[in-house]
Amino acid sequence: MYIRSLGIPMLGWIDDMLGMVQQLFHLASDEEQFQSCMRAMVVVSYVMFMAGYFLGMKKCCLIPEQVITYLGIECDALKGRFAVPQARVQKYVPLINKLLTSSWISFSTLEKIVGKLVSLECAVAPGMWYTRELYAALKQAPAFPTDSRRIKDSTFIKNTPQIKEELAMWKFLLLSNQGAPWRSFENMFVQADISSDASGRKFAGIIDIQKGPTLVTAGDFEDNLLEEDIQIKEGEALKQTLLMAIIQIPEQIKGKTLLCKVDNQVLKAVLDKKGTSANLKLNNIGKKIFWLQQLGDFHLTLSYIPSGENRADQYTRQSRSLEATLDQKCFLKIWKKWGPFQWDLMASAANVRKDPEGKPLIYFSRYFDSSSNGVDLFTQRLEVLSQVYCFPPLPIIGMVVKCLQQNKLNCVLVIPATNEVWVNLISAFVQDVMVLSRPYDGTVFCVIK
Repeated sequence: MYIRSLGIPMLGWIDDMLGMVQQLFHLASDEEQFQSCMRAMVVVSYVMFMAGYFLGMKKCCLIPEQVITYLGIECDALKGRFAVPQARVQKYVPLINKLLTSSWISFSTLEKIVGKLVSLECAVAPGMWYTRELYAALKQAPAFPTDSRRIKDSTFIKNTPQIKEELAMWKFLLLSNQGAPWRSFENMFVQADISSDASGRKFAGIIDIQKGPTLVTAGDFEDNLLEEDIQIKEGEALKQTLLMAIIQIPEQIKGKTLLCKVDNQVLKAVLDKKGTSANLKLNNIGKKIFWLQQLGDFHLTLSYIPSGENRADQYTRQSRSLEATLDQKCFLKIWKKWGPFQWDLMASAANVRKDPEGKPLIYFSRYFDSSSNGVDLFTQRLEVLSQVYCFPPLPIIGMVVKCLQQNKLNCVLVIPATNEVWVNLISAFVQDVMVLSRPYDGTVFCVIK
């Protein structure tokens, strides 16, 4: 602390110390920075000697250098990056190759390799995300870190595809050895109000940019996510929100920090710690969020807020009358009679209809959707479309019919057989009718062409 008070940046770890150019000379010429480092070296050496320390001269580097190895990490002042020394790469890659070809790994071996890989965290940015399967395997093993060496050596762990995937990623990261930047995004915030949220069936995200448009993404979860924990759904909502930012406002977020508000403390803790071995599905979503940050060249910081203050919450709890959908079996009945179809006018990635081969139709979404062909049916040029299908939400059937009429578009519609105000509007254009289902005695859904 005393040395730092003199204006000399200093890192210390037990008996290893790394000093840098004095703060007053950070923007000076190379020669002035070199002389600053020499003065700092003399001052630090004198202070350490007077404090009773003895310097191991053979291990010391007393002449300032721009690239130096400290605690096994290469510190490159020229590129402003941390990197893994090549000697460690050449040592660890053969060890990983050996593990990749093994069906079983001893507890002690896996424990050692995890420790070595974690020590590279500051030089391998995604590193911690790719240790969680390894940690989970160690936790589930019948041995413990406090056990004797004999027990650890005789306890074997199945080398699962998930473990091999993480080891293979570490091999790739070490061989590419791109390092991690020194630079920080912490003080360059995007001037926007960003929130994400999820409920049992839906996700949503809002980006409200100052002096710019309000961006909204929302939709239903796909079937494989419906039964997952809320933390996983919250992670998926955050991922979709960041994806919207990368596609819609790439220049505004590049090189800056995105402060996103979430109402799930578990999600915040996992992203702050760079992963979790307790919820590996959430960890996998966290990996994707990390790579989105690399793709968009931004830094993500999460802020916890109560659910009542989350602006995205309203989009996950909309009227149930907007949630009617059609299963694939019923849709194929329509396809057989009036298909084929190219377009699903109102859908999302989760409920878009698919052709008999399972290929999704082209569709428009209500909010931003990276897979859709456009947002908001009512703002699209529909007159150029053909082979069109639509199952509109019940409250806006009249608006949809009017839109189709104005664009002179032929369309197969799924609507309820009720006496609504739009019945007279649509009756003049009906070419054919098909009764699709009778879920209740008083309700009949029909399909018209």
